[in-house]
Amino acid sequence: MWACVSLSLALPGFAQANTAVDLQALKIERDESALYLSGQWHFDLSTALEDALLKGITLYFVTEVDISQERWYVYNQRIGHTERHVRLFYQPLTRRWRVSISPQAFNVSGLGVSLGQSYDTAEDAMNAVRRIVQWRIANAADYNPEIKQTLAINFKLDLKQLPRPLQIGAAGQSDWNISFSKTQRLELAP
Repeated sequence: MWACVSLSLALPGFAQANTAVDLQALKIERDESALYLSGQWHFDLSTALEDALLKGITLYFVTEVDISQERWYVYNQRIGHTERHVRLFYQPLTRRWRVSISPQAFNVSGLGVSLGQSYDTAEDAMNAVRRIVQWRIANAADYNPEIKQTLAINFKLDLKQLPRPLQIGAAGQSDWNISFSKTQRLELAP
């Protein structure tokens, strides 16, 4: 018993909780063709993640949105699913930060279709990572206000896209755990 107590005191990093993540100013709008989601993630990077970025390690963030409608006779029917992958990395030679946004994982088929932009400061780059503006999440025809529909939002630091040695080392450390999950009724902004 004393060995467990002394081990827990010697390794305080394993007792910490996940990084707190919150979604602020969530707004869902509809036009004639699609539903759009806007919002702002609120989280801070741990010192371990900041050090990893400064050493040239790329971080990948994934946001997934599922829209489903309730059915009384069987499980809920999923009517929409979309993903948003964000890659953040630091370029030491130019001393600039780079953010790329793609609808698919970066390791699946290279860059594919992605939007990339460079920033002078880490704070500007993190603001780009945190901000979601007019993200298309479903077709307008899929939304039916007469049927109860739910929106599930998941956000995380994607450890599967890190280099293999880091995947193994980061799996048990709370400094590398950034996640958020929320399910609510789908309601459009007035």
